[in-house]
Amino acid sequence: MNNMSENLEQIAKENKIVVRDLMKVYRRGTKEVIALRGIDFEVKPREFLSIVGPSGSGKSTLLKLLGALDKPTAGVVLYDGHNVTLLDDFRSIIYRRRQVGFVWQTGNLVPGLSALKNVKLPMKLAGTSGQAADERARTLLETMGLENRIQHKPHQLSGGENQRVAICVALANKPELLLADEVTGELDTETTEMVMEALKRINTDFETTIINVTHNPRVAQYASRVLRIRDGLIEGQRHVLYGDITEIDAKGRMVIPETVRRLAGIEKRVVLKVTAQGLLVGPLEYEEQEQHSRSQDDQDTET
Repeated sequence: MNNMSENLEQIAKENKIVVRDLMKVYRRGTKEVIALRGIDFEVKPREFLSIVGPSGSGKSTLLKLLGALDKPTAGVVLYDGHNVTLLDDFRSIIYRRRQVGFVWQTGNLVPGLSALKNVKLPMKLAGTSGQAADERARTLLETMGLENRIQHKPHQLSGGENQRVAICVALANKPELLLADEVTGELDTETTEMVMEALKRINTDFETTIINVTHNPRVAQYASRVLRIRDGLIEGQRHVLYGDITEIDAKGRMVIPETVRRLAGIEKRVVLKVTAQGLLVGPLEYEEQEQHSRSQDDQDTET
């Protein structure tokens, strides 16, 4: 593990979340599905981070591990220096109740309750007094521009209004971390903008650390920083000791970050050369040009 050679304690002091060598393998019968392949990254306090990737890239799995909804196969998740992956079921519940708020694509609200009662519900479960819960719920809903919709039930609200209520529910117990999973996946463009602006406002006004996962690059751009995930690996991630790194999967396939491919002029095919310094990877087109140039030089010499 790379954290054996780095000052992980110091890194944890500087960041809200530190993820190291995070892996998740699902077993389906006799087959194994690798969802995450050893991910490293950090999240600063009060940062708004987006993780963008296609369906099946591992981003939702990652979010569940950050929220202690599942256990990793290997690796660690540090929250304020504490190893979340070691929490038992009871402590995981306490962690989620006190430190983390969740917003999902659907299913965030209780259908039979008004917006106000939905927001008050997690506070009631946490033991907050009725008056304090009512005051905070109303404040949150007003912050989201829903002061005139507080008595409406989910079926009486638009998709965007429901998601803004869901954000209020997630913030009810004053979590320091908000995890959002494809919150705009079923919304139109105008409503998406409204919801994402609401998340930005929460990040700024409440200083809440936000991690938003999405398949939509435009949605990701609302964050202050964007990570891209594909095939269970952060593309173009930088190792704290070795700089830019890439991944070789079980079939020997190498995931080279797009920026590196572009700088190196690599397209579909590459030439591999084993040298005393290690493995060199170069574009096939460049090698063909070099071969042609050498042949031409040989002909000129013979002439």
